[in-house]
Amino acid sequence: MAMIRMTKEEIDAYMTSERMREEEERARNMPFVYDEDCPPQTDEQLKHFHRANSIKKAG
Repeated sequence: MAMIRMTKEEIDAYMTSERMREEEERARNMPFVYDEDCPPQTDEQLKHFHRANSIKKAG
């Protein structure tokens, strides 16, 4: 796979607001694909997850 390098100006010219909306809509409609590294989780399994970093209260 080739790596494409672009300057910010080139990206701004390529990614117009219309193109961004199209990309967001396409991503929103893509199905989620599970694999062996990311299998579906049951509700019981999801209960065991916790935040890696705690939220600090403003004090």
